[in-house]
Amino acid sequence: MKVFEAIADAVVAHGVDTVFGLLGDANMFLVADLVNRHGVRFVAARNENAAVMMADGYARVTGRCGVATVTQGPGLAVAGAALTIARQARTPLVLIAGDTPPGDPLHVQHFEQQPYVLATAGTFVPVTGAGTAARDVGLAFRAARELPGPVVLNVPIDLQEEPVPAGPILPVPAVPRPPLPLVPDPAAVEALAQRLRTARRPVLLAGRGAEPAAAAIKDLADRCDALLATTLMSAGLFAGHPYDLGVAGGLSRPLTRRMLAGADLVVTFGAHLNRWTADHGTLFPDAVLVSVDVDPAAIGRRWPVAGGVLGDAGETARALSALLPALSRPQWRSRELAAELAGADPFEGLDIRSTVDLIDPRAFIRICADRLPRERTTVVGVGHFGGWPNLLLDSAATDRSFVAPWEFGSIGVGLPFAVGAAVGRPDRPVVAFEGDGSLLTGLGELDTLARVGAPVLLLVLDDAAYGAEVRKLAPRGVDPQLARFPGRDLAAVARALGLPAWTVTDEAGARAAFDAVLPLTGPALLHVKVHPDVVQEKF
Repeated sequence: MKVFEAIADAVVAHGVDTVFGLLGDANMFLVADLVNRHGVRFVAARNENAAVMMADGYARVTGRCGVATVTQGPGLAVAGAALTIARQARTPLVLIAGDTPPGDPLHVQHFEQQPYVLATAGTFVPVTGAGTAARDVGLAFRAARELPGPVVLNVPIDLQEEPVPAGPILPVPAVPRPPLPLVPDPAAVEALAQRLRTARRPVLLAGRGAEPAAAAIKDLADRCDALLATTLMSAGLFAGHPYDLGVAGGLSRPLTRRMLAGADLVVTFGAHLNRWTADHGTLFPDAVLVSVDVDPAAIGRRWPVAGGVLGDAGETARALSALLPALSRPQWRSRELAAELAGADPFEGLDIRSTVDLIDPRAFIRICADRLPRERTTVVGVGHFGGWPNLLLDSAATDRSFVAPWEFGSIGVGLPFAVGAAVGRPDRPVVAFEGDGSLLTGLGELDTLARVGAPVLLLVLDDAAYGAEVRKLAPRGVDPQLARFPGRDLAAVARALGLPAWTVTDEAGARAAFDAVLPLTGPALLHVKVHPDVVQEKF
């Protein structure tokens, strides 16, 4: 057995049945062995960065460790942004990267891969010898799950061809069971309970880290008459609760803003507070902020807080409930507020500005709200366009059905994350929102989507510009033409790459396109030409 075969065996032994990647000299025989001998599904991307994003999207919707592979040198270098996104999102992911021979520093594709990996993924596991290959694979998978986060398993190309020495192969076992929930310090819980006793207008704000504790947080809110809210990443977590304010942040709706402005205590659970969650300090200006998190480094790292509790969200919420009497705040949790929340219409009062050949993006999202399947995975890419679906379209974070890979602010994420999500959860359709500028950074992945054939509806909101830059340049007196581009027929491009596609310029055309494409049974693209002067103030 050669080393690349031993690596393939070890990867499959860790339960891997799907790998994303792009072939090159330093990984092609490994991939061929995974496919031909083990029956692993290989999803071939057109760009290494996109391949890692696909593995990230796969991991986010399945809860499994994503796996990708790239070749040496430029193959790894191109994937840097995707690795950084996964690191900031703490996505469990193993990237198997080839490397040039250590004894050939003049190789055309040589560069120092370890420091690059440490600056992007953060964790580097080298395969150091033929006899340790299976163990090193185990170390990589264990690190990805325990951190969690992305790990690069680095395999020099010459080592892959060496024979594995005879003898027992002892791979590193996976962790037999997840770690026990982190129990908070009783004194810290009592201090927070006292804040909740004396607060007049408390809000409990949950982030992605608190999703398993949603029931415990709702029970705590009911016990102390607090309102509920979520970060964007956990949108919809408390859907159906009569006092759910929805998303807190720059994309808060008007009623949510009004209530958060009056809060005097905001307790966050598993939410990494940052400038967007707090909307640069304008969202809850008079509130004392207290953060509950299992990561001590996350408490107060990106936004100042008055206090912190180190502990599991569910354990902390239940401990607080046990210490608190049933509190009544009828002026805060009123019947009038519940009725107002129940009847709130995000589209009410919009000044729709569609023209003959350009649709107002808000009008298009209103049609999406009416026509898109309720059971779906929603993916929202990064850019000015992303504000519209995030602000106006209800999404559910439950069952890992909402993906917003905004962690690093990188454009070009919508399509590859949608492909990964669709491969991971083929039982439900994926609806992905992307911008024209963002799509054009990775146009080749339309071919990947066509080959995969998964039910992904890609909605491209095209303002013929980098909309965020236009929005920022013009008020400073700088010509926004620097960020504008000629209109392109993206539907024709999609069709040329094998995708059914429609162009939408008005509301009637949007409804007709949805009539043609729904129910979704395979990939499709709607090229939506939106009015470029409709500006999203917060995004």
